Amino acid sequence: MERDEPAATAPAASGPMIDRVPGDSGAPRSVLMVLYFYPPLGGISMSRNVRNVQYLPRHGWIPTVLAPRHPAYHLQDPTSMQLIPPGTRVIRTRSVEAGHVRPAAVRLATMAGDAVGRLGGREGRADAATDAAATDAARASSAPAPDAESSPRLVERLRRLVFFPDDQVGWLPFAVIAAVRAHRRTPFDAVYSTSSPITSHLVAGLVKRLTGVPWVAEFRDPWIGNALAAPLPWLHRRLQVKLERWIVGSADRVVGVSEGITGLYRERYPAAPEMATITSGYDRGEARTRPPRAPGDGTFRIVYTGTLDRPVELGVFLEGLATFAARCPDQTGRLELHFYGSVSEACRAVVDRYAGTATGGALRFHGFVPRSEALDAVANADAALILLGSGPGMGMFIGGKLFDYIGQDQQILAMLPRGDSRGILEELDWGVACDPDPGDVARALEELLATPRANRPATATRSYFPVGSAGRSGRGVASSSSSARATSPGSGSQATP
Repeated sequence: MERDEPAATAPAASGPMIDRVPGDSGAPRSVLMVLYFYPPLGGISMSRNVRNVQYLPRHGWIPTVLAPRHPAYHLQDPTSMQLIPPGTRVIRTRSVEAGHVRPAAVRLATMAGDAVGRLGGREGRADAATDAAATDAARASSAPAPDAESSPRLVERLRRLVFFPDDQVGWLPFAVIAAVRAHRRTPFDAVYSTSSPITSHLVAGLVKRLTGVPWVAEFRDPWIGNALAAPLPWLHRRLQVKLERWIVGSADRVVGVSEGITGLYRERYPAAPEMATITSGYDRGEARTRPPRAPGDGTFRIVYTGTLDRPVELGVFLEGLATFAARCPDQTGRLELHFYGSVSEACRAVVDRYAGTATGGALRFHGFVPRSEALDAVANADAALILLGSGPGMGMFIGGKLFDYIGQDQQILAMLPRGDSRGILEELDWGVACDPDPGDVARALEELLATPRANRPATATRSYFPVGSAGRSGRGVASSSSSARATSPGSGSQATP
């Protein structure tokens, strides 16, 4: 059911396991990190989690990671295993997820549909006694067999009904059992969970209830009111309200990754325990040296890293790019936009509209690549791209790629609504920002190509405290864990001032 990865065989990573910062004192404490997104998974959520694990020991906390053994998440990056710090204890457990059962469910639904189609196609009984019976048989024989596309749609509807609060809920029992067993062998001083998936919070909340260990719950995105999430059925919305209230009310400390998210939860739950904001950051060790551009190369390369799965905002940007191409045809020929990451079918359909046009000719798609390759592409570009559409609540999102781009000293073309991300860029006077509007996108492209801004010196970039580095995230996690330990009922003399 569960398996510990031997610490001695953990892949190497830079930095010592214990490197206490000045001012820390006392014996190291232990924290259980409930992390679904952890190597060998890829993506920006994995990066934040693995860096927290890397930097926590510097602040007196020794992490043990609880993760699924074979997660069904589609972004797999085996090279990310190299990011796990040496000596890190990782407990891997079974997990039954929607992605595991969906292929079999689709096959079963398709087989059932085929069987129904064959039954419907049989001739009526030869001994039909009446014309009415013969007519019924004729209707049955002429009825179309179930559409081959209907089976996946049916399975998708069933998935949304069964797998709640998310596709990873089947990890819950295995993770809770493994966590409690690990705590009985070597007690933890705190448990830390981060969402998405929300199942991570359910695991940590049950661990707290069964062991009494104080709990820190981190929201990388809001759950209720998440403008990027698919709508839920009515019953699930009712359960969602109750579950979120239970999570926030049961946790000893709640963390948001932006002031917008933290403020949302403070307003929604004024009686909840103390809340804190811990932004993401970049790792100084991942900074690349930009190679010199070949003389006479007039190409202007803009790079986007991450999954493309929101067709509306992609459509707005490409419409703005088409407007720019019409206004500045001489500039369009030197412009290349490179996308590194998986692309949804809906976004592919948006891109296909521009096939054979100057806009379509500027687009390059490379698919999902390991994180190191994505960072290399950012460092070698002339600008990096952020896309975020407008709508209620969109301003509170701060994508992790924002910090990756800044960490590479790369100027940014940002299509963003007013909010936390845009506030950071404006405070830094970094790159060119525009509203999610085709006309403003075209204006921003003109400005970017006409007067490209010089890259900031590394010292100026990396001393910017509100953005900070990955180490600040680890420091914030440590502070939250200490506060939770100090305020948790029953913590007694183990509380840390």
